[in-house]
Amino acid sequence: MSVKSSLERKLVLLFIFLALLPIIPCAYIISSAQLDWLSGFTLLLLMVLPSFWAANRCYSYVTDTLERIGLQLDALGNEEFNSWHLAEFNSGRVTHLKRDFEKLSKKLLSKRFEYMHNEAFLSEFIKELNLPILVLDHHQQIYSVNHAVKSLLNHANSHVIGQPVEKIGLVFTGNKWQQSHHALLEQRFEVTHHVLKRSGRNYQLLVLFSIEQQLRANEKQVWQRLIRVLNHEVRNSLTPIYSMTQSLQEMKLNAPLTPEQEKLEHNILQVIEKRSLQLLDFVENYSAFSKLAPAKVTAVYPQDIAQRMQAIFPTIVIDLNTATQVFYADAGQLEQGLINLIKNAFEACDGNDASAQVTMQWQQNEEQIYQSSQQNIEPKNQLKTTINIIDSGQGIANSDNLFVPFYSTKANGSGIGLIISREFIRNQGGELTLKNRGDMQGAIACINLTAVPTVMSKLK
Repeated sequence: MSVKSSLERKLVLLFIFLALLPIIPCAYIISSAQLDWLSGFTLLLLMVLPSFWAANRCYSYVTDTLERIGLQLDALGNEEFNSWHLAEFNSGRVTHLKRDFEKLSKKLLSKRFEYMHNEAFLSEFIKELNLPILVLDHHQQIYSVNHAVKSLLNHANSHVIGQPVEKIGLVFTGNKWQQSHHALLEQRFEVTHHVLKRSGRNYQLLVLFSIEQQLRANEKQVWQRLIRVLNHEVRNSLTPIYSMTQSLQEMKLNAPLTPEQEKLEHNILQVIEKRSLQLLDFVENYSAFSKLAPAKVTAVYPQDIAQRMQAIFPTIVIDLNTATQVFYADAGQLEQGLINLIKNAFEACDGNDASAQVTMQWQQNEEQIYQSSQQNIEPKNQLKTTINIIDSGQGIANSDNLFVPFYSTKANGSGIGLIISREFIRNQGGELTLKNRGDMQGAIACINLTAVPTVMSKLK
């Protein structure tokens, strides 16, 4: 078994050795002087006893000093910053140690004042916050509350300091704080807690986040975005309608209408009527940004859509193949998407030279697909309609954010047109893509629609 080592044991062995050291010269004197036993014993006592006394006093001084140092450390641990335990020493190594204790005491005292100042500042700061905050002691009793908590409680229950936190309806379950059903707080809150240590005890800081306020804020944000979407779509339709109405009025005021002007007047009125009905239908059925009204798929004639786009945007160039066939789509949503894309194309060309133009190009081709039936697999022809909106503007600079809601590179852009246009197309089984032109500067908005062709005679 190993012998335990300690400072006291080493000091005792050392001092015993020093105390017994005079025995050697004492034995030499007795032997050389041939003293009798009484004289020799007396000489031995006179030389050994003072050594034992001195060794004992040295041991006492060392252990007493160590005890004083331990007491001084205990005092610092208990935030007593006076070094009176070593006061009797005024020189030597212990004095240097005492000065080190005094420096440490001053530093700890300064840190204590700094901590108290920060704690007082934090306490006052918490009181002024509009966020409800409670502090619980180690018995889970309310230690302090700020004004926001008091305002949530009625007058009869506003004095809750020192009361169990369950009194106001907060319970600790599942390793987190929650509101009970009989909570005195007037709103529903999500509670987060943080553990604080003060004077060796654990305190808990409870922060209450209002769920109802967040829900109201989210609801307000949703309504604001919905209004922006509706405003965007209504303006895009009403602006060309207003422009066509002004042109019609000026045409009638200048002179009697020619046959060509009468035909143009008839076409303008038809476009106004058609767009007004489709816009009214859109406003009535649009319920949310991410949920459009179901597509009303009907037979659509490319020539009719091209004619209406030409009336709304007179300077647009339309490349319509005469062999284009009728296809199925929601004409209202398709035209609304086209208006947004064509408008963006013209805006992209603003500031360019006079040769800048926007072209709407139609393409159709049939693809054979195979569908399984109860007896066998039958081939069917599928009509693919592609509408390209081609501009000569600046092109697409940041393609990653094209369809991010409410992101726009325009100074007054709303960031809605492209994504709502894509939703219009996707709502009827199509897809919208955008890319830069390969032949020159500009961009191409490509609409792909797929449907099974229908015989013209059945549509009439």
